[in-house]
Amino acid sequence: MTKARLGLLVLVVMGVGLFFAATVRAEPPGGEGEGEKTSLAPSKANKPAKHGWLFECTAPSGGLNTTLDCDDPFPNNEPNIVVDPTNPQHLISSSNDYGSCCDEYYTTFNAGATWSTGNMSVEDSSRTGSDPVTSFDVKHHVALHSSLNYTFNDDGEACDGDVVVSPSHDGGLSWQKPVVVFSGQGCDLDPTQVFNDKEWITTDNNPSSKFYGRTYVTWSAFVSHNGEYASSAIFESHSDSGGHSWSKAKEISGANSAICIFQEDGPAGVCDEDQFSNPAVAPDGTVYVAFENSQNTALWEPGEINDDQYLIVKSTDGGATWSSPRFVVGLEDGSRDYPINDDGRQTLTGYQVRVNSAGNIAVDASGKVYLVFDDNRNGAHDSANPVTNIDTFVTSSANGGTTWTSPALVDTGAGDQWFPWIDVNPLNGRIGILYHDRGASNGPTYNTALAEGAPGSLVKTVLSTAPSNPTLSEFFQAGIPGCEFCALFHGDYIGLAYGSDGHANATWTDMRVPSPFTPGLFLQFIDYARK
Repeated sequence: MTKARLGLLVLVVMGVGLFFAATVRAEPPGGEGEGEKTSLAPSKANKPAKHGWLFECTAPSGGLNTTLDCDDPFPNNEPNIVVDPTNPQHLISSSNDYGSCCDEYYTTFNAGATWSTGNMSVEDSSRTGSDPVTSFDVKHHVALHSSLNYTFNDDGEACDGDVVVSPSHDGGLSWQKPVVVFSGQGCDLDPTQVFNDKEWITTDNNPSSKFYGRTYVTWSAFVSHNGEYASSAIFESHSDSGGHSWSKAKEISGANSAICIFQEDGPAGVCDEDQFSNPAVAPDGTVYVAFENSQNTALWEPGEINDDQYLIVKSTDGGATWSSPRFVVGLEDGSRDYPINDDGRQTLTGYQVRVNSAGNIAVDASGKVYLVFDDNRNGAHDSANPVTNIDTFVTSSANGGTTWTSPALVDTGAGDQWFPWIDVNPLNGRIGILYHDRGASNGPTYNTALAEGAPGSLVKTVLSTAPSNPTLSEFFQAGIPGCEFCALFHGDYIGLAYGSDGHANATWTDMRVPSPFTPGLFLQFIDYARK
């Protein structure tokens, strides 16, 4: 049995005489599938586009929703957004950019009235990047953007997948060449390959914390031998210098023989088949890292494999040492719990977009830790023909991650809700959870909604002012009977961040804009809303 591993492809898409180089990521969704390659459209492999780190354009406000992409009509997805703790009108968002290269930034100093955009975060012009995430470091007056960087050999294999961080000293208008936090090794079919994936970044911005100004980065280090998956432990590194230098990376996912039972390769009990790590810092400086793990065979129903579990580790000494992983919740997301798309990845009934059960964690002013996720426990699962009723859930711990509340529904309505993202409003301590929602009938379109309040009493607001059309996509087309124009990919997450003024700032992958290439089809952009 081989767990999912990473596959990458660089493609050239042709449309109305236009050509563009694009890198397409197909990360493993927490243990499902074989890392199939995802294409924008029928095309052939090519090398990534070269670019500089220059400003490209200014996106004006679009009213209640603003489309942040203004440089070209080609796709963007996987948005992240952060708010400057010292200025709630200063925001930086980012996304995977398929139009020119790598990561695209969107920076505003006027609460979203206008946005400056451009590309950044590659080590040199021969490399490309993905999985963009940003953090503000108040102590060192710098914005830090983390990303993955990799290159391709002449055979089209992905090579040397590094974790990097780019600093900005002007608030996110220009970005310096990134610092390598942890180097990858080898190419897809080498005797040993280390390819890093799904990094995340956060900074301790509490002046009363003894680790004030320390920035933490976590990621999954995918190890394979001659193309065969071996492990994907979670690693961590931190910086006290505003991102200029980083501590030696260490494996933090640990071992727990009671909950990490299955072992692909290596010592028994080691929790090293992981993905989707997400760190958060408590007011006292404690760092929590939640991640998905697929080794708890007690959760696997008869006839299926790889139901995931959420685990959590923490450090009370600034990342010097880490606790053993604790169980948070089991997920209904195994090999017979979701329909499978044309890429061999989990999807939603009637769709082709790949989905995963991952969310994130957030910590409030009292130190309570929240986790959001989604799965198909309320749909038709453990079946050769599963039908989705994906729901989003929130659980919390008031004792440092030792015990957790029973998962509570975020949205009690019928139909699929997925890609949840949580943050805490610093003005009132209430939580907000952003997510995609198909509606009760699981129709062909989706909207993006925000639920705010307390678990069990959340109030829903639909933020998107027009629905998205993932079954009529110009890009990432499945090309299969009955779903020819269905998108195979719309990212792996969306973003939510509250400012010190109590406003919620949301970014999501939006598919409402008609394509200029093909009548009746739609583009894939990043949209923003402020509530």
